[in-house]
Amino acid sequence: MSIDLSSRATLTDVEARLAAGDNFVLNQIAEWCPDCTVRQRPALAAFDAALARGGLPLVTVCVQKVRDVYLSDAHAQLSERIGGAGYPRTLLVRNGQPASRDSGLNRVEVMSEPELIAYAEALIAAL
Repeated sequence: MSIDLSSRATLTDVEARLAAGDNFVLNQIAEWCPDCTVRQRPALAAFDAALARGGLPLVTVCVQKVRDVYLSDAHAQLSERIGGAGYPRTLLVRNGQPASRDSGLNRVEVMSEPELIAYAEALIAAL
């Protein structure tokens, strides 16, 4: 399985999942961010597979193409709602509610495959 930037969700998709009270893992990225596009990207397939074993879908949304410039005000509002800037930001959304930054279930710059697989296990356990 391959995760690439072309398969990411739209803001409308994310907002619909939040409004529906879904459980999922949100991966907020920025196209300019090498942690998102180069370092974390190769490990996302293993992360996605680990999450899928626990019934959690991985939803990736891009909020910036250019550093410090959000795609829209709505993208900036989503970013603030889920914990602010910091990419990639990967967090549990439980019953449509984003995990808080201090919960341990909302992390920035999770990159390596072993880290992501361990994080997937923690996210699944938190459901």
